[in-house]
Amino acid sequence: MKKLIAMVLSVAMVISFAACGKKEDQKESGNNDNQATVTVTVTPEADEEDKVTFIIPEISENTAGSALWNAFLATVKEKPDTSAIDLANKLSTNSVIQFMAGAMETEPGYLAGFSEEITGFESGATYGPMMGSIAFVGHIFKLADGADVNAFVENLKSKADPRWNICVSADFVQAGAYGNTVYFLMYPASMDQTTNAGENGGADVSEAEVIRPEVKENTWGALLWETFEAVMNEQPTPSALDAAFALSMDETIPFVAVSSEVEQGYLAGFDEEIHGFKSAGSFGPMIGSIAFIGYVFELEDGADVNAFMATLSEHSNPRWNICVEADQTVIGAVGNKVFFLMCPETNGEKEPIE
Repeated sequence: MKKLIAMVLSVAMVISFAACGKKEDQKESGNNDNQATVTVTVTPEADEEDKVTFIIPEISENTAGSALWNAFLATVKEKPDTSAIDLANKLSTNSVIQFMAGAMETEPGYLAGFSEEITGFESGATYGPMMGSIAFVGHIFKLADGADVNAFVENLKSKADPRWNICVSADFVQAGAYGNTVYFLMYPASMDQTTNAGENGGADVSEAEVIRPEVKENTWGALLWETFEAVMNEQPTPSALDAAFALSMDETIPFVAVSSEVEQGYLAGFDEEIHGFKSAGSFGPMIGSIAFIGYVFELEDGADVNAFMATLSEHSNPRWNICVEADQTVIGAVGNKVFFLMCPETNGEKEPIE
């Protein structure tokens, strides 16, 4: 009974501290409504080691922040020993992130999103856009056993800088923790607008019209079209450039490939100017004479996708590279994103691509 009373008093003290502990010198930037609530979960039967520090960010439901926090929480509750980089990788592929994202390990020091050095963690990882000016950065930190998790979270919030990216500013700053694993996120309000557009966040690609090309199996064209479809299913609204970047990184491409943004006009692979698209990204060899050129075109909503594809087919030129000639032309679409590729059928050794 004494042990139970002590536990109840401990919980009451923590709740009292959470209610009174708001910082007076909070930064004006960011959303000050998103302060963490501290709760220590204790059951009367629990031993001392079963107590878990649980810091919950105040996040509205059906937002990008809530989706990422819930994904973090579900993973770390199921497997508390999940590494920081594995958590960051998992969150970077969440469907509410509709840009091409990546994750990497971090060490104590100056980290993206903060105005001062961040120290005091054993391991860490960050995730965010692989390219582009987006006010989004997420971090996962693993603290040592017995570390002051509350103090570490408060330190993150006090040093967070929503304008760390000088081009844009984050609207939300959120920090929480489960056990010794700490979650931190800054992101723009525009992500919430996209998240609310669908039940699971973003548009439903299953409802988008898919125009699949007729392409020979086990060729570059077939494999890269499959990758394009996969990208569109995983991230229903990636930019044309992000989709092109994903294709340039595909493991079936045996040469060093790059992606770049392109504008309307004369494009490699065509004998006349190409117009009628909203944005586009190209992907192909960085160097060398290889008859390979690919594009992802984004059309305006309501545009005639079939007519645009017919124009691409009519003006494509397999011998645009005078040294070599492409063997296949592949054109397809998912929604208003059009995939175009001219390339050899094989990997250059005249063998099928495994």
